[in-house]
Amino acid sequence: MTGFAKKSFLERVKLALKDKEELKVPVLIKEGRTAQKTIDKMQIDLEKEKSSEAQKDLVNKIKIFELGLSGEKSVQFELMNAFIPIHVLHDLYLEHGEWKAQIDFIVITRKFILVVEVKNYYGNIHVTEQGDFIRNVMKGKKVVFQEGFYSPIRQIERQTEVLRTLLKEHGVIGDKTPIKQVVVFTNNKTILDLEKAKENIQDRIVRVDGLVGYISKELKKPSPVQILDNRMSDISNFLMESHIENEIEKTEDTVELKLLGETVEAMETTPVENSPTVSGLEEALRKFRKNKATALGIKAFHIFSNQTLDEIVSKQPTTLIELSTIRGIGDKKIEEFGSEIIEVIQRHGSKD
Repeated sequence: MTGFAKKSFLERVKLALKDKEELKVPVLIKEGRTAQKTIDKMQIDLEKEKSSEAQKDLVNKIKIFELGLSGEKSVQFELMNAFIPIHVLHDLYLEHGEWKAQIDFIVITRKFILVVEVKNYYGNIHVTEQGDFIRNVMKGKKVVFQEGFYSPIRQIERQTEVLRTLLKEHGVIGDKTPIKQVVVFTNNKTILDLEKAKENIQDRIVRVDGLVGYISKELKKPSPVQILDNRMSDISNFLMESHIENEIEKTEDTVELKLLGETVEAMETTPVENSPTVSGLEEALRKFRKNKATALGIKAFHIFSNQTLDEIVSKQPTTLIELSTIRGIGDKKIEEFGSEIIEVIQRHGSKD
């Protein structure tokens, strides 16, 4: 880390006197690109691979990384459409001494800093009175699979302590600056059962569509600090300088890979609601995919996978920004044929 230096008390006072509160909308300071780079590399490897077994393994890994990325894209979409003055930093890898933290999102608001952990798991998530997290996979009303997994609350608490220590020891924040945490579940088929969970756990778990509401609610509470524009930029700049480019994505963690892999498998075997309108859209998207693949001389799944198709049918995005939140649709695909997909949805889809 270079370039960031502690400011003297007098320097901080001078800057504070000049500071303003002009920012009114979200600003994306850092966008995560590691996962998409990994997916792009695996796509290239897939095209070169001759072994059917190795192809199958690569296709599965691509699905897993796309699933994790789609959850983070949906969080970024919500944050950037919040109409709140915030700085958003996506995918930060921080080190402080022997401690390391891979953080999905850090959000700097007027009253606090927020650490966001994103989970895109499938199944019913139950939290016990003791704070244990249990995932139940259902078939109808019957539990066909059950397992506990490492508490995302404990995970985000460790991330927060690394961040807090790093910021304080470099004089970026003082003792009074609050750092809050929230775990965001992004899979719309996940059922959260928090009834027996302690209040301090319930308060830190939300669905993706409740994230902006959570931030707005927290901003209404009193805070010992008021973070104006220059201070927000100071914190953001320090975090950008502290970030270490890390080629090993968080989803390479064995447990995370296992959970995301099972989520992919479960979603593949879960049918999408089959109304006449949805079937018409699905058929149109399959035809579009086939024609586009034929024109480019590539396999149909290189355009988008069946899982991506199902998600498009389910969510029916109407803009390129919304389309970019779909797992498997990266910037390259948005640029190449995103507008054509939107046109297909407009002709054949309906959310009514």
